[in-house]
Amino acid sequence: MNVKEYKDIAYGSYERNKLDAYILENDGKPTPVLIFFHGGGYVGGDKSNFLTRDLMDECLQAGISVVTCNYRFITTDPFPAPMRDGTRAIQFVRSQAEEWGIDAHLIATSGSSAGGHIALWNALNGDLAKPASSDPIERVPSNVSAFIGFGTQVSKDQRFYEDIYNGPHIQPNIALFYGIPSTDELYHPNILRIAEKASAINYMSAAAPPAFMTYDYAFDQPYIPADAPVGEVIHHPIHGFMLKKKYDEYGIPFVFRHASDPVRPGEMVQFLWNSFHKNKQ
Repeated sequence: MNVKEYKDIAYGSYERNKLDAYILENDGKPTPVLIFFHGGGYVGGDKSNFLTRDLMDECLQAGISVVTCNYRFITTDPFPAPMRDGTRAIQFVRSQAEEWGIDAHLIATSGSSAGGHIALWNALNGDLAKPASSDPIERVPSNVSAFIGFGTQVSKDQRFYEDIYNGPHIQPNIALFYGIPSTDELYHPNILRIAEKASAINYMSAAAPPAFMTYDYAFDQPYIPADAPVGEVIHHPIHGFMLKKKYDEYGIPFVFRHASDPVRPGEMVQFLWNSFHKNKQ
């Protein structure tokens, strides 16, 4: 297996618009690619975090190239900056298809926690290209063939929790996320409208790509325990469960895993290949 590495490639004009690419040399045949966005509450983390995940090695061994991305933090650039960086990263990678030897039609995204929401938000939004833009990257399609999430939130709207959680916690960094002075403004009508736009689950449609979501917590009831620590609240399997219900309505493939029903060996890579084959049909 020969892998060509591209490090700290700028995909946009901002300091944190950097990515690392691990591209398989495949005798001139283009390979699919998985794009990963790291976690860290939108305030920390780095693209190198994916190097510790088994999925990267599994993808490379299975013939799928890998790209891992940084994005702007909400400490300086609140919503929608991280999501837009996700869009641009997908477009940039697709624009490099011929040079890097990847298949522009077979791109999947993945992410952990905050990065998972960035990837999911983009996956469910579909193609966000701007055909009339003077920027050639913005004219490139941003739709993807599949999504894999690790501990991924599906909503940044505090109202999401109203029927499933009665505890005291709110989402960490939520004021920073919206660029507001304090959480006292969360239910202001203007912020609620932004919250709706910021929440990936609100973009669910018949065009959604297949999804695979896994969580480190057990799932044995359709609500979050009131005494759950904040880390469990924001990474609880209920997020995946709620999105799966919408996927099931459309009959779109969705794999839901958690501590009570963990990921099987090789299952994620097989999911990716199944999704890529479906996209080729």
